[in-house]
Amino acid sequence: MIKSKYIILTLISVIFGDLISYITIGGTISIGNSTYITALINYCAIAVLIGITYKSRWNSDVPLSIKYLYIFWLILLIFNLFRSFYVAESYWDWKLLFLGAFFFTLIPLVFYIGKNLDYFKVIFNFVLKYLFAYGFLLIPLGQLANPELYSRLMIPISLFILFIPYVDKKRKILIILIMAISILLVPGFRSNILKSSFSLLVLTLFYFKPYFRQAIFHIIHILLFIVPVFLFILAVNNKFNIFEEMEKNEGATVTDAMGEVSLTQDTRTFLFIEVFGSMDNKYNWTFGKSAIGSYRSDWFYDDGGAIKGKRYGSEVGMLNILLKYGGLGILIISFLLFSVSWIAIKSSSNILSKMIGLFIAFRFLFSFIEEYTDYDLNFYFFWLAIGLVSSKKFRNMTDDELKKYFQ
Repeated sequence: MIKSKYIILTLISVIFGDLISYITIGGTISIGNSTYITALINYCAIAVLIGITYKSRWNSDVPLSIKYLYIFWLILLIFNLFRSFYVAESYWDWKLLFLGAFFFTLIPLVFYIGKNLDYFKVIFNFVLKYLFAYGFLLIPLGQLANPELYSRLMIPISLFILFIPYVDKKRKILIILIMAISILLVPGFRSNILKSSFSLLVLTLFYFKPYFRQAIFHIIHILLFIVPVFLFILAVNNKFNIFEEMEKNEGATVTDAMGEVSLTQDTRTFLFIEVFGSMDNKYNWTFGKSAIGSYRSDWFYDDGGAIKGKRYGSEVGMLNILLKYGGLGILIISFLLFSVSWIAIKSSSNILSKMIGLFIAFRFLFSFIEEYTDYDLNFYFFWLAIGLVSSKKFRNMTDDELKKYFQ
């Protein structure tokens, strides 16, 4: 049994990394040697994750389809991590490899924390007791350094909204309050609004469950996987581009600390064009360009570090998977997310598993819009949720049993 303090270290590492990132890289304050301090903490956290993985037992608690798809995903990730040693050429390649790629390659190991209900409860309680309860202290710092700081660090709120029916009144109020503040502080933070809004919609399925049949969950689930693929095919064939169509609504703007922000501006189409244009051979299309894969960007030509226009990733999750792990990576992760979410909906005795299943399916859809691939809070709780509903023990608990578990 791994001690609680080591479990918490894995969470603290991503909290600290996000905090430093949005204060320095995304903000206006400089902290000397922050990159190397963050890396040291991250390496310690990765060591803990590897230890948890080593001690974990598969056979009795995870469906075979999830087990093998997840293993295939890890094999592809590690294969491309080792490929990076072969393709690395410049200083920036090696820096990304040791200070970035190593961490976001192994963050899926958080899966093992999620599927262990004792470990998950340690993280769950820590978030509510410390991150959410005292996170407001970061608001003044955010106003000085980066207005998005607080909202970015509260990003797990979209998952915790689904736990509202299972916690006591004090925690219900806390979750709702965090959600409201994180949105109101930066109304131009579009992904935060979309994720929280979807979770609220899914939450209605719990409170109106007498009126919803199992089929409703399955229909929503299928649509969340079909719609983005369908829209993508239309866009590639120049039939219909939803991003361009949305941009025509020029009145959808908000003003926050970041200034006036358009909620419908097309900031994605050119990313697809640039990444597709950089995939210059069949091998890259199949296996990707390795964990340090990059593409040339004319849009960000003056923001490319030492090598002008070179970007190691875009703001769109699926594009990053294609860039680093190729079409094979897209197939594996798509089947994995579909399998996990399908089993969570179909083979569970509680509504929470079904809601998290829809949450995971939504993240598939959302990966065509955003989801910058990184070792951060966003992906930490994404893999935590996947691990949780992969646990047969969790899915077999009734709603009443879950209320006792969370309280």
